[in-house]
Parts: sequence; structure tokens; C-alpha cells
Amino acid sequence: MEMKQICKGVKLCTHQTDKFKTARLSFSFITSLGRHTSANSLVVHLLSATNSKYKTISEMNRKLASLYGATLSCNVSKCGDMQVLSLILTAIDDRFTFENERICKDCVELLCECVFRPNVSPDGFFAEDVNREKRLLIEKIEAEKDDKRAYAFSRLIEEMCSEEAYGLNKFGKIEEIEKLTEKELFTRWMRLIVNSPVQINYVGSADPQIIEEAVLPYFVSLQRKDILVVKTDFITSAHEENTIREKQNVKQGKLVIGWRAGMTYDRDNFPALKLMNMLFGGGTFSKLFTNVREKMSLCYYCSSQLIASKGLLVVQSGVETENTEKALIAIKNELEEIKKGNFSQETLRNAKLSYCDTLKSIYDNSGAIDSWMLSYSVDSVYYSPEKLCELINAVSKEEIIVAASLITLDTVYILEGEKEEE
Repeated sequence: MEMKQICKGVKLCTHQTDKFKTARLSFSFITSLGRHTSANSLVVHLLSATNSKYKTISEMNRKLASLYGATLSCNVSKCGDMQVLSLILTAIDDRFTFENERICKDCVELLCECVFRPNVSPDGFFAEDVNREKRLLIEKIEAEKDDKRAYAFSRLIEEMCSEEAYGLNKFGKIEEIEKLTEKELFTRWMRLIVNSPVQINYVGSADPQIIEEAVLPYFVSLQRKDILVVKTDFITSAHEENTIREKQNVKQGKLVIGWRAGMTYDRDNFPALKLMNMLFGGGTFSKLFTNVREKMSLCYYCSSQLIASKGLLVVQSGVETENTEKALIAIKNELEEIKKGNFSQETLRNAKLSYCDTLKSIYDNSGAIDSWMLSYSVDSVYYSPEKLCELINAVSKEEIIVAASLITLDTVYILEGEKEEE
């Protein structure tokens, strides 16, 4: 993986490989979560649908079909207190085209046309396009409520980080989306292309120089002077423990628990904390799986994840309502066991092997490589999967105990289930 600054605030990250039959190209704006989150989300959806050359979805689909059935999509995600807005184009790799046709440059130019030359009038985006994308985006937000596991997780984050930007929904708020005008969206698009940090990722067999030469002309005419400085505020320890209860007519209750991980930035003590998470609830050998789920049978599922971009440790579990308090106590106890050092060297070795296997598997999927490179979008230090594996293998048991000792409980969210009537 190679990373290169090609102009002010623009980073090109490439992984040249002939391992895949398709090539993947992504263009990402990195901006701050806040009052423009809803508008940013809607803008990137508009950019992925049409552009000034292909003004309708039908025209865009015909163009994609001419590129051997390429696909164009968008993605909105959170990385700490930052909102990442991505357009993603996937197409057949140049090695598999007819008569050695080279479509990589055409794909780059199509993606740039969507970003820099959207389908707009002097008054802004067209109402027909805006209304369509508003409806689709609102449907996405509402669909999250139907997935109770995802809903419970988002509710924990919303309550736990209510005073922080990270507590916002990555798509924004429905009521804000509904009020956005065509002119406001045009203004947000201009701000994004002029002021936001940009990262362009490519995974495929083509020469990275092709991507750079195709992209640079689009930036030349822009006066990118005041590039937005994006950062995340870390809260190292919880001030108090909060419990949030909510009732819904669901068959299975949800118990989601959030801790502050004691991190001051996203790579602070990361290897030790990652291994601690693996031992706690990150695999089939973990304490939550073997004890709370299997031996005690308190949960349908029970796992933990480290959100290093914000310094959070989160446990998600599905429980019967009558077992909620027992499961909560048991989960807390398992974390205390790690703080006391009650885990074997063999279990630690298994955790290291498991995580390093996960790191190696990144190279098996172009989307995973793209995500890995994007996770370092605003970092000054870059770790390859191989380097991170070295750091993981060097972590001692004592370092894990120290890392665990800094973790403090912040918020417990309980979605109490009620059996549906026949």
C-alpha cells in the first residue's frame, strides 16, 4: 500500500495488485460531524446518482454498463468525530477487458465528473433529484429502527456521547433532511470540494500514475486554501455511570454496555487494547462467549468491540428480559477478571493468532483494503497490516492488564423485550 500527497489536502492511496478480477476506486471527503451532517449525507447521495453529462439515472446506468457493468455507489460513515463521505466505483480490471481495452482512466474520469461536475442549475441541484434522494435517505434512517440490534447500539452511542459530535447519526436527522433546499445543498457541495480533506483510494492492477494524472486536472481550477482541520475529542474516563431503559414490543431484549477505554487518540495503546478486547469478547475463545453465553446461557449472543477512533469499548448482547440484570453483572465480572490478569498465556497466544489472521485476510478483499487505507485518512503515522501484527505479537500480559485497568463504565442501555401477542 502506497500513500502520496498529490496536492493540498488531497491524498492518493493505492494498492497495485493483480489478485482481483475487479478494480476498486473510491473518492472520500473527510469532514466534521455537526450541523452540516444531514446536508453532507444528502449531497454525496446526489453525487453518486447523476452528473452534468449523464443527467438521469437511466443515462448513468447505460454509461456504467458500457464500462463492462461497473457499479457506482456511495457510503457514509463515522470515524471518531468525523463524517466520511465516499463515492465508490467498482469495475472489471483492465486485464480482463476485450482487446486489451484500458478502462481505468475512463472510470476515474467518470467518478471525478460526478464529484466536480454534478447535475445542477444556477439555482442549485434540481428539485426532482433532491426529492428522490431525500426519500431514499430517510428510508435508510428509518430502516435502522427495524434492526433492533443496530438500533440498540445506536441508542447507546446517542446517550453515551450526547454531548459529543460522535453521538450524532452518521446520516443526520430526518427533520433536517426534509427542510434542506436545492440552494443549501449546492453550497454544501462547494464547501466540500474546496475545503474538505480528500482521500482517493485505488485497488487494482493499473499503474497508480494513471489515477494521479486523471485526477489532478480537476483540482487545478480549485483554490483549495483553507483546508478543514478535522479531529476527534477523546474522553479518557467516565464521569458517572448511567443506565437507560426503553421498552418495545420485541421478542428479544437488548443489553448494550459502553466503557471509556482510556485512550487519548485513536492509536494510543491500540495493540494492548485490541488484544484485551479479543480476550474479553472478540472471539469464540473469549470470556464473554465461553462463560456468559455458553456456560451460563445468559445471552443469545454476546460480543465486544473496540471503537479505537473514539476510545470506546462496547458490548452487545441479546437477552431475555428476566436475565438482563444477571447478564449485566456477569459481563462486568468478566472484565474485572481481565483486569486481575486471570487469563492464560495460551489464551493470549490464541488471541494474537486470531487477530493476525484477521489482518492477513485484509488482502483477500479489495473492499477491506480500501477500508484499511481510509482508516488512516487523517493520521500522520501509517501501519501496514504486517507492521500492526508485529506490534500485536510484542504485547505482554502485563501491558494488557494495565490497558484494562484504565477502562471505566460509562453507560448501560437496556431495550426491554415484551413477547408479541399471538
